[in-house]
Amino acid sequence: MRKVIIVLGLLAVAAFASDPRLTVLGGDARLLVNDYLEMWAYPGVIGDYEFVTGGSETAESISDGWFGIVDGLGGNTYGVTINHNDYSHEVLFSPGGWGAIVSLDFNKFAPTDSTTEKDIRFGVEWGTNVSFLSDYSDLAIAAGIDNSSIDFNDDNWNSQDINFGASLRGHGDNFFNLFPIISAGIDMHNVETFVDSTFYVTDVTFDVGAGRNKKVADNTNLVLGVFAGVQSTSYSGDYPDGGTPDSEMLIEIPKVSGGIEQEVGKIVVFRAGAVSTTNYYARGDFNQFTNNFDTNFGVGLHWDNFIVDATINEGFLHSGPYMVGGNANGFMGSLAATYNF
Repeated sequence: MRKVIIVLGLLAVAAFASDPRLTVLGGDARLLVNDYLEMWAYPGVIGDYEFVTGGSETAESISDGWFGIVDGLGGNTYGVTINHNDYSHEVLFSPGGWGAIVSLDFNKFAPTDSTTEKDIRFGVEWGTNVSFLSDYSDLAIAAGIDNSSIDFNDDNWNSQDINFGASLRGHGDNFFNLFPIISAGIDMHNVETFVDSTFYVTDVTFDVGAGRNKKVADNTNLVLGVFAGVQSTSYSGDYPDGGTPDSEMLIEIPKVSGGIEQEVGKIVVFRAGAVSTTNYYARGDFNQFTNNFDTNFGVGLHWDNFIVDATINEGFLHSGPYMVGGNANGFMGSLAATYNF
């Protein structure tokens, strides 16, 4: 069963970025303002940021971390990342008024003399500001392709994903200062097997919501989002004996995510956040309701334009650290360091 809705495929991948602040504050980049990670949800804001950053997903290894730099030159803004969002390279560009991100990943290897495996992923996102629905709105559109193939003794297996997405985020002055937030996407997945059978899976997603990202006190910032969404999955192709799987439907009613930041003195920021989802899932004659709830804690350390953000390991809070040996209850989990120019 699909336990979580994939809102966009491409435009929501920022929710999987390594930045700990995003993780703690609900994991949805559409709710961020004045944070460089919002550019991966809405590339039209690329020109608003100049920074260098690096981060790691875990405390034990930096092999899954990423690095990026965005800077201005000659009136334009340029950027490049390494190993971000599972792409080996991303190139970012904004001349002012709009922005774009081009992403690429390519792998080829031969595990045996008779087998060759290839995987190529390409994505492009474009965004701008438009005068629509609210005081102004961020608009983003994206497309991507992921092609994997295996050649084995002149037989071929091929898997391909083609996806498209779009998102609109309005900015207003009422209680929900991010309203409306509307996102839609489609992912078309097909597999060609070694025996010349082809299977097709199509996912269509849509969600709508509202958000608040504002200081509610001098030293307190609130991030909140409320969404309702649906994902529909259909199947077709050369299934044996006409046994095509039943279509699937997943409805989020609703999803609530966000968090709060509290400045402690001039250097330290403490964060706490949560994500709550209520899902209705149906496939054929089967249906069920499920509830999921996750919490996260984090900390930020600021020195002028230099920022270190980290998530706090849950084991550290519940059980305390090991006094001698062991590393499971270390204080910091994921870690990111950023310098804003």
